[in-house]
Amino acid sequence: MASLVLLVVALAAERYALQGSLQARRSERLGGRAAVRGRLAGRDILLVQAGIGRDRARDAVIAAAREFDVDAAWSLGFAGGLSERLHPGDLVCPAAVLDDADFGGVPMVADSSHTTVCAALRRAAFPVDPGNLITVGSVLRTPEAKRAVGRRSGAVAVEMEAAGVARAARDLGIPWAVLKAIVDAVGEPLPPFLAGCTTPQGDLRWRGLLVGALEGRDFWRSLSRVGRASRQAGRTLWQGLEVAFGAWAALTAF
Repeated sequence: MASLVLLVVALAAERYALQGSLQARRSERLGGRAAVRGRLAGRDILLVQAGIGRDRARDAVIAAAREFDVDAAWSLGFAGGLSERLHPGDLVCPAAVLDDADFGGVPMVADSSHTTVCAALRRAAFPVDPGNLITVGSVLRTPEAKRAVGRRSGAVAVEMEAAGVARAARDLGIPWAVLKAIVDAVGEPLPPFLAGCTTPQGDLRWRGLLVGALEGRDFWRSLSRVGRASRQAGRTLWQGLEVAFGAWAALTAF
């Protein structure tokens, strides 16, 4: 059985942002999921677009473990800020992942490689926050909603998949790591039309964009703002991944 490290994203945009980091890459499928095989820092890699939500992320890790000898799983992608100190393009490499669906549960704590990875990112001059990340079941669209979750949880950033990856990796007995790039700061609302622009599998839904375009100038202003922030986050994410994964690969041995 082939041995590899699994990189899990939710969205096609995240997969496109990261696949350029892989050497000798080729497209594959993992079940019905889009995937890319390649190499990074001397390790065999499978980059999987799992779709949106913790359950899809968890299922992708389990599906990969059925077909491959998975050495470790990374949750990568975009996140929203819950702390005033985070801005679009900043990285979050969390010391622990919280699951909003199990808020009374014990946080899933990153292993000892976390300190080395964060130090490598700082040496490379990346803006990186090691604070906790929380996984939620639906998008936090308003500053009020984000601040409320931040106060309640103590997390610095929010997204929808990392807890699924961390829990699946823990159940499989393999290491896991998380690296996210901020798209929307805590004070920035997310436009309502975005909900209709992405399929549950993480692909772009063109019809949603067309429906949103009927809203007029506000749509185009919002789309331009989100597009700029997403491109900035995508650049930081792939550049940060090369540094972070290189540091992790040098530290770990299988």
